Amino acid sequence: MPGERPLAALHRRRPPRVLPVVLLTAAPWTWFLLRDPLGLVGDVLAIVLPVLVVVGVVLLLRSLRRRGVLPAVSLLLAGTVAVVVPWTPEDAGTVRPDAAVRLAATNVTGMTSTVPALLGTRADVLVVTEDDPAVDAALAPAYPYREVTMAESHVGVYSRYPVRLLEPAGPDLPGLRVAVAAPVPFDLLALHVPRPWFTGRGGYQATPAEHHRLVQAAAARVAATPGPVVVAGDLNSTDRARDYRSLVDGAGMVDVVRDAWAGPTQVTSWLPFLLRIDHVLVSRGWCGDAPRRFGLPRSDHLGVVATIGPCTG
Repeated sequence: MPGERPLAALHRRRPPRVLPVVLLTAAPWTWFLLRDPLGLVGDVLAIVLPVLVVVGVVLLLRSLRRRGVLPAVSLLLAGTVAVVVPWTPEDAGTVRPDAAVRLAATNVTGMTSTVPALLGTRADVLVVTEDDPAVDAALAPAYPYREVTMAESHVGVYSRYPVRLLEPAGPDLPGLRVAVAAPVPFDLLALHVPRPWFTGRGGYQATPAEHHRLVQAAAARVAATPGPVVVAGDLNSTDRARDYRSLVDGAGMVDVVRDAWAGPTQVTSWLPFLLRIDHVLVSRGWCGDAPRRFGLPRSDHLGVVATIGPCTG
């Protein structure tokens, strides 16, 4: 028939136009397979992922127009899954009532304006990062026991239970390791891991490699401790990145903040990156109840607070 040859030619021409669209549509979902094998590159991409997704969607729609709609929707959906799934509720079990401890992790950015909010949590144990002598003086009357370092990590532990310093801040410990004599005693790693991205001064607090090394050192401490361990503070490790997973999946810790819906804890100018970097993690056998985020006036972080302790049963 006279029309067969043009129709055959049309079929031969169609795959090269469809195949790139199919590949672009599938490509965003490879993130979940490649994010850990990418190593430090994957760590950096995880930090800026929401912004990359928005930029990618705009570029796809502008360059491919109607053919870019499906890849753009796929990219937006994959990015949403990557960001939001670590915020979804995941039952952290029920805390034994006679051993419950209310613990808060906060980055106060050195602001005394945060003190009323800190005291308002009624936390039994309070981990303060970017601590300051004025903040320390304001909190001291409310907490009979405390361990504070004003070294580079600027971490304070304020407690209604006796605390004993086990390990001071050092090159492998950006914070403090203390023993807390709660109804069921536990070791607390109160951490302020340096930020692995550019600061406002145009430099790094730590390279991504150094940040990864410090989190791995924390995971090793957890693994080496025979009793219950709590890791709390500003870890500067987003919940969609490898370092967070090395603690939760690798070291077997429970993210008690996910006992309810979680969300970003770094706010102000960093809010577009949707970073949840302030954490309360407990070792297996311990549980968490009633977590929430709370505002810290003039700080660029939200605080997190939860009830932790041995699980019932």
